[in-house]
Amino acid sequence: MWGNYLPRVSFQHRTEGAGYAYSYSDVRAWVPIYESEDSQSLTFVDTAVLLANDSKVGMNAVIGQRFYFEELDRTFGGYVGYDNRDTGYQTVSQVATGFESLGRIDFRANAYLPTDSESQQIGATSFFNPSYVGNNIQLSETFFAETAMRGFDAEFGGAVPKFGDYLRAYVGTYNYQAGSQPQAWGFKTRFESHVSDQMRLYLTVTNDQVFDTNVVFGISLFWPGTRARRSPRYDDMLTRMDEPLIRKEAVTVNRFEKIQSVFATNTITNMAQRVVHVDPNATSNGDGSVENPYNSLAFVQGGSQANDFVFVHPNSNGSSTNLDSGIALQDRQRLLASTTQHKFTATQGTFDLPGYESGNKPVLDSTGVTVQLANGNEVSGFKFDDPGNTAINGGTVNGFDINNNAFEHLGSLSTRSIYVTDLRGEGVIRNNDVTASAANSSGDAISVASSGTAKITIADNAISRNLSIGGDDAIQVAALSGADLEVNITNNRINNFMSAGGYGINLTSAGNDLSGTVSNNRIFNGLTTSATDYAISSAITNGTSDLTISNNTIGTVASAQLLDAGIRLYYNGASDTLATITYNSIDNFGVAGAFNEGIAVEISNGGTHDFVITNNSIKDSFTNVASNGLSLSSTGTGSVVNANIQDNTIDTSFSGSGIAVTNSFNSTINLRMRNNLVADDVVFNSAFSTALNFEVFNGQMVPATLISADITGQNTITGSAGIFNSFGSVSTRVAPNSLPIPE
Repeated sequence: MWGNYLPRVSFQHRTEGAGYAYSYSDVRAWVPIYESEDSQSLTFVDTAVLLANDSKVGMNAVIGQRFYFEELDRTFGGYVGYDNRDTGYQTVSQVATGFESLGRIDFRANAYLPTDSESQQIGATSFFNPSYVGNNIQLSETFFAETAMRGFDAEFGGAVPKFGDYLRAYVGTYNYQAGSQPQAWGFKTRFESHVSDQMRLYLTVTNDQVFDTNVVFGISLFWPGTRARRSPRYDDMLTRMDEPLIRKEAVTVNRFEKIQSVFATNTITNMAQRVVHVDPNATSNGDGSVENPYNSLAFVQGGSQANDFVFVHPNSNGSSTNLDSGIALQDRQRLLASTTQHKFTATQGTFDLPGYESGNKPVLDSTGVTVQLANGNEVSGFKFDDPGNTAINGGTVNGFDINNNAFEHLGSLSTRSIYVTDLRGEGVIRNNDVTASAANSSGDAISVASSGTAKITIADNAISRNLSIGGDDAIQVAALSGADLEVNITNNRINNFMSAGGYGINLTSAGNDLSGTVSNNRIFNGLTTSATDYAISSAITNGTSDLTISNNTIGTVASAQLLDAGIRLYYNGASDTLATITYNSIDNFGVAGAFNEGIAVEISNGGTHDFVITNNSIKDSFTNVASNGLSLSSTGTGSVVNANIQDNTIDTSFSGSGIAVTNSFNSTINLRMRNNLVADDVVFNSAFSTALNFEVFNGQMVPATLISADITGQNTITGSAGIFNSFGSVSTRVAPNSLPIPE
């Protein structure tokens, strides 16, 4: 069936080289399909399966033809084939063809033509270097891509004299290219050693400007063996007719970094993010582009769209000239000052907004509302200079972010800094500075209300006011009818906030639910003649509530006050509530007042109300002035109060009591009170068919009538413990942890 040329199977391994990043192995079948009678013409197929060391697979399929010309003593051949391989990101393939002339000196040339030369992105894209172009933000985009490369290689050489087939040496050149990427022009040197009829070794060194220098080692094992034996001459005709093709079996792939410019894309519209530029120093009005900005804020109203950024520079003379018209923002617009650093989020990621410049904040002013909010607005980096009306005003708005602004109120107007009448969604008021120096300026600094589902964060603001007429609050939040409102009021600094009837932080709820935290605020310095002033106040007249008031510092609340308290919680609804008051410091909260209290809790209707009041410090530098250190009062018919009062320090002698618990009108108070340090009396007053249940922890017989020793035995009390029951009321000691007391 076969003549001089026999089929064979071989195993080959190559280390990584130019255009392929992994070493690979192949199993190859070489099969003669036609041999002339004189063995001088041979048609063969050469097929292989390639396996890279990263487990990716490829293949070769080649048909070749060789002729031996006796008069020239040379073998000429050619082939055409198909190759492919899996790169891990795509399958690349090519058509390969080649020519060879084999004799004492060999010459080979191969050409490689990919079937698809389009680049394929691999790995993640990164974006950087945002800059303004016209009304857009341009980004530099970089990503890695790979593409199959077309090219050729050629070599000449032969057996090294005196070594026969033991060693052959070749030199050559090659070129690979794809698209606009640099071409890989290079040179190569190749050695091969015919160790035996069944083994060949290879060493190839290549160098080019794309793939740099590569040293490739290879080994081929044949069965049943080639005819390239050591005994015949290296140019023996039969030896050359069936020797392996020398070409690049793996498709050459270039992996490269690609950089291009793209526009930042808005995450909502999926279109290029628009930026409207305002420079009040410009000598003439422009079109709002970075190259030709508007010279007045008044032109933004008609020259911007929803979702735009409005980027405003300060006036060089520090005034509000050309920035004093006021502005009504459109949905999701961001009003941004150039002298504050901002971030922006596009579909490509989050970046620093370009155009930041050091300097003073742009000054905004208006005889009316300075900034009217729409849905989803941000206002950042401005100074509002004694506006004639509310500085930032919102009606029913879905979300906002007001940050890094300064508000100065110098006149005698009842103006608010931030006023939102009906928040929906999430609102943020952060890092703002509010000051007022007029003696009779009486607007609230921050006032937010909601009649829907909303969350408000008020954090890291500084509010300093010097006021003397009434009704104003530093921070006022109201859950209106129908509201489910979550609050987070934290890390605010409030000084000189109160006037007659004014609060530091004032929470009210007539809605479905008010929940959240009031924490880490510092509230200092009340004025001299006020009524009903509170540092922190919560008044729940309807709906459920879950509030945590913790780690606040309150000092010097007032000097001649009526009905004031450091922290006051008031409940006039029949729904269930929970309040946690812990780790607060209340100092110098009264000087010459009546009914002044450190912490006051009042329940005046039904419902179940749970309280955790622990680890608070209540102290007044003046003795026998403030009424009570901690007051818990339930006067609501049918109400149930579960109170956990532990580990508090109440270190003052009061005109009333250190701890006062009042229970009346058919209500029930369940009380766990332990480990409190009280430098005054503790008084329990129960009247009109009420029940007070008190957990004891010293092994007393229970249940039994509560006595003073039960209270003093588990608290450190300088004064006395008084228990007063009247009109059918009872006070009972009960077993430890037997009551539904919250932890």
